[in-house]
Amino acid sequence: MCGFERFILENEEVGTSRLLLSRVDWPSPPDDSLISFFEGKELAVNTIEARLKLRNKVPEWYSIPSLVYPSALCAEQCSSSVTAGYKASLSGRILEGVPGRIADLTGGLGVDSWAFSSVASEVLYNERDPRLVAAVKYNLPELGVSNVRFSNQIVTHDSVGAVLGSFNPDIIFLDPARRSSEGNKVFLLEDCSPDVLSLLPSLLAHSRHVLLKLSPMADISMVVERIDRAYEKHLESVSGSGWNGNWVREIHVVACGGECKELLVWIDRDWKGDYSVICREDGGALAFELEEIRSSKPSLPESANFKFVFEPGKSLLKAGVLNALCERSGLVKLARFTQLLSFRDFISRDEALERLGALAGMGKLFEVEEVMKMGKAAFKDVRKRFPRSEVSARNIPMSSDELRSRLGVKSGDDAHVFGVKVETPFESANFLLVCHRI
Repeated sequence: MCGFERFILENEEVGTSRLLLSRVDWPSPPDDSLISFFEGKELAVNTIEARLKLRNKVPEWYSIPSLVYPSALCAEQCSSSVTAGYKASLSGRILEGVPGRIADLTGGLGVDSWAFSSVASEVLYNERDPRLVAAVKYNLPELGVSNVRFSNQIVTHDSVGAVLGSFNPDIIFLDPARRSSEGNKVFLLEDCSPDVLSLLPSLLAHSRHVLLKLSPMADISMVVERIDRAYEKHLESVSGSGWNGNWVREIHVVACGGECKELLVWIDRDWKGDYSVICREDGGALAFELEEIRSSKPSLPESANFKFVFEPGKSLLKAGVLNALCERSGLVKLARFTQLLSFRDFISRDEALERLGALAGMGKLFEVEEVMKMGKAAFKDVRKRFPRSEVSARNIPMSSDELRSRLGVKSGDDAHVFGVKVETPFESANFLLVCHRI
């Protein structure tokens, strides 16, 4: 164990603010290749702060204290090991199980390149920040990775060929920075850095497959439209061939831990059909064809006499596939714009669990104990009998916090109370559903 590694382990629980005020002998960087990029004090502080962020996010890296980190920000912005692993598994499917070459042109901290190395014969890691390149070049061998080559260049429309050099990728991956020069978040593709739309012709000239990681806030339909139109415009300008297909092949909505993490866009130069949407959350996955999504209509309940409600996870909500899910699984939406589902027929708990088996990890199932028309009497009844309950508002004219205040309950496990709008053939009204999680 080198002096740098020993210093990190001995001081990471002290806190960097306290450490900076104390008199300590700061260690030198653990390798000569890092000395020209980092001072020992700066690298030690940044490594300690970054490790705290990676403890749960990328535990495989946290378990190796010899790794170095140029900043805490790079640890905050990197992929988690779960989402990086999903990108690697998707890349393996694109490669049809045969190891190929993957070029990661926006390498960052290297977590995605690390994951790609498990399914690729060779990975090209490119990053414009030389300090990050130096750190990743040191870290990946420490992680047992030996099939990555490194590049430190800025990616532009004119430089893609120079960045790739003799590396002929089967897949090009980009995770463009989603902040402006002023540090504000941006969501349009052309506002990201690098500008994916201007790069697209060069990327597809060098690889049939391009995989993009985008913000979970991006509008799926708009992303597909802009990518397809940008490449169509390029083809028209060079060959006059006009419309040739829909080059976006799949959209993956990736969520975990109750949060939508990223959109993955698979672009295939030879694809000419519609795209499909794959929802992936906490181990569960569902795929929907575009025609299924477009043609499905909301199914509404016959009455408000619910026995179970299903709360869809973040990936299903982001993908906008609830109507298709209802038609596929025999479910109904409580109202047209109420994002809670139930069953068309009155079934047992075992039947409910069996029917929702394909949705494991994709949401939460609740058993309904009582259904009450929303009003003062119902508020008083809930407050008296379920004083410690979780509260959620869905499609009613108040937030979850406002509903909790009206109910006068504190957080706890007495019940989960949903305030919801319900639409049936006979009425449209607001109800309280007193539920327990199954």
